[in-house]
Amino acid sequence: MIYSQNEATPVLQPLNQARMPEPSVSIRDYVDLLIEGRKTIFIALCSVLLVTTVYLVLAPRTYKADALLRIDKNKALLSATLRSENNRAPAEAESPRAQREVEILRSRSVLGKVVDNLNLTIETEPYFFPLVGETLARRHDAHDGIADAWWGFSRWAWGGEKLKIAAFSVPDRYLEKEFTLIALEAGRFQLLDPRGDELLAGQVGEVLSAEIGEKTPVTIKVETLEAHPGTHFELTRRTALSAIETLQKAFAVKEVSKDTDILSVELKGSDPEQLAKSVNDIAAIYVNATVNWESAEASQKLGFLESQLPIVKERLEKAEQGLSAYRQQHGAVDISAEAEILLKQASDMETLGIQLKQKYDEQSQRLESEHPDMISTNAQIKRVNNKLAALEKRIKDLPKTQQNMVSLSRDVQVNTELYTSLLNSAQEQRIAAAGSLGNSRIVDFAVTPEKPYWPKPSLLLAIASLLGLSLGSALIFLRHSLQRHDNYPALLEYQVGLPLFAAIPHSKKQHKLGRLLGKDKDNGILVSQDPLDISVESLRGLRTTLEATLAQHESKVIMVSSPAPGMGKSFVSSNLAALLASIKKRVLVIDADMRNGRLHDTFSIGKQPGLSDLLSGRATLGEVIVSLPDVGIDLIPRGNMVLNPAELLVLGELSETLEQLKSFYNHIVIDSPPILGATDAAILGKHADATFLVVKEGRYTAQELEVSARRFQQVGIKPNGFIINDMKEGSSYYPYYGYAYQRADQEPKDESTWSDKYHAVGDWLGKQLDRELLPVPSETDERV
Repeated sequence: MIYSQNEATPVLQPLNQARMPEPSVSIRDYVDLLIEGRKTIFIALCSVLLVTTVYLVLAPRTYKADALLRIDKNKALLSATLRSENNRAPAEAESPRAQREVEILRSRSVLGKVVDNLNLTIETEPYFFPLVGETLARRHDAHDGIADAWWGFSRWAWGGEKLKIAAFSVPDRYLEKEFTLIALEAGRFQLLDPRGDELLAGQVGEVLSAEIGEKTPVTIKVETLEAHPGTHFELTRRTALSAIETLQKAFAVKEVSKDTDILSVELKGSDPEQLAKSVNDIAAIYVNATVNWESAEASQKLGFLESQLPIVKERLEKAEQGLSAYRQQHGAVDISAEAEILLKQASDMETLGIQLKQKYDEQSQRLESEHPDMISTNAQIKRVNNKLAALEKRIKDLPKTQQNMVSLSRDVQVNTELYTSLLNSAQEQRIAAAGSLGNSRIVDFAVTPEKPYWPKPSLLLAIASLLGLSLGSALIFLRHSLQRHDNYPALLEYQVGLPLFAAIPHSKKQHKLGRLLGKDKDNGILVSQDPLDISVESLRGLRTTLEATLAQHESKVIMVSSPAPGMGKSFVSSNLAALLASIKKRVLVIDADMRNGRLHDTFSIGKQPGLSDLLSGRATLGEVIVSLPDVGIDLIPRGNMVLNPAELLVLGELSETLEQLKSFYNHIVIDSPPILGATDAAILGKHADATFLVVKEGRYTAQELEVSARRFQQVGIKPNGFIINDMKEGSSYYPYYGYAYQRADQEPKDESTWSDKYHAVGDWLGKQLDRELLPVPSETDERV
């Protein structure tokens, strides 16, 4: 039940915070918040899309050229020097993995040759008009020739210009510095140094040089120049190392898929023709390099074998001569079966030992002594020497004649086999050196790309749309989190100890009226301008409640105040008075804010004597009352500005004046100053039958509202309740207290199916939230 502050009623204490349920946030709250801020989301989305579109138009185009390489086993090299199981090359060397070849492709030895072949140390670029020049030049079709200069700016290039430098050398201290080349008439040009001074001038195709006080002069040869006279070009001579590093950054090599040994060679840049040439040159140089490396390895092995052939041949001839001389001296000597076996075993072991030593010498030319292959070969040599030593011991047990015969025959046999093996290996290496093809092949050559690789419009627009929506949503949630309000009025009633009388939605019409305040001859009362506005309907609900509340009292003085300025108390006061007058009530509105009252502007009556003049005795009651027949109410404006409004309210005959007015008017609505800013409201409240606090959504906290109520209570005034003003559409308050008035009789609308479902789900969520947050009211807690 609502009590008037004139009755001796106990002050309603706030509910114990420990017993209050924590408010939960539903999906409907978030959806409503996003719908409320749809304009912000739309602006953020359009802004991001606009920036992205500008980037897509102005961004330089990047192209990508690629080629495919296949890495094979090394088929050019045939085993090694000698054919034996112990002399086979490692599997990793026969089948090199792709990762090793990737590093070779990215090496300076390969890319450096590309830089030299394609003259990449020389960079040329036309001067484009700032921001849009490159875009306009890109849109020009080169088949149409050279584009004419826009707006007469012949200094810049506008499309179709060509410049190719055959040679350009500068002193070391001018490396990486920007020179300027200016096209002249009849195929002539002019070269300026980095400071803008002229160095030389000449004809296309000529080799020109200029002395600049250095040991090395500036030398240039222009091969091609197609441009309108006056067009400027930027010319830079880079170091070989920086050109290689730039190429490495734009160059990428990767294996197409695991264990396929198929490499994809990619290069990105702005010149599509130059990219294709560079990729093909990189692939060709790499393939030729592998061929040369393998051919050089085969030649190195062949040279080693050919150096050993004369030595082995000489040893064979000496062994044969020694055996022949021994036979002539001792005649024919028969070798026993045991000696034959020992001779065969010793010959094989000695041959194998010599082969292993040759292998060790060949490995020592390319491997360190700690290498596992070197260690393994050395261990094999030791085992063969041990077996050979055992055979030598057994041979010494034979008769002296047979010992000598076996030794001489073994030397002949070993050197014969070794010489034959070396001849075969040398011939194999000659074939390998002549037919070496390398271990890589070019599968696909690079072609000139037709479309740019970057930027990608579809990808960037999709990312921009997602970013714009996210940014707009983030701004809405940030703004909501920074607003000074409590989200659940149902809990706010218990925190402050005051009931909520009305929740007035935001009115677009009232926003327009507020901007025209004092400029339009028509009054700024929303009830008069748009009686079907949703805010007016909420005020009608407040009027009905007040009629029921104040029906028992003969005096019906209503005071409307607020915690701070800008809450909308004047809006509530004036429109509530107009609504009371619309039901045949005699209503008087008093602008009691003698410091900053603006009701005279709201009703478009201009400044004239008012309350301050009445209380100070400078005017009579009849002189200060203004009749407003268009609205149906009377008004007492604030009057002239005074320095002591609180003293006037205390010392003036305010009580007698109100008693006199009550005898004629059914309702007196007082628009008082904010309670937290001045004491005027506390003085006026003693003469009011009902006091209401108006707060604006987003501009208040529960603590401010509670302090305002206690400020009234300290002087014996019990506020009847509070009013939330200017609720935004979609606000979390609205499902509970807003009245969504539909103009079905004037503007019928067919709601879509998704809208019906959305409202149905929203209503269900609202009911569920009511059950969670609000306690079941008892008969004693009901308020009219």
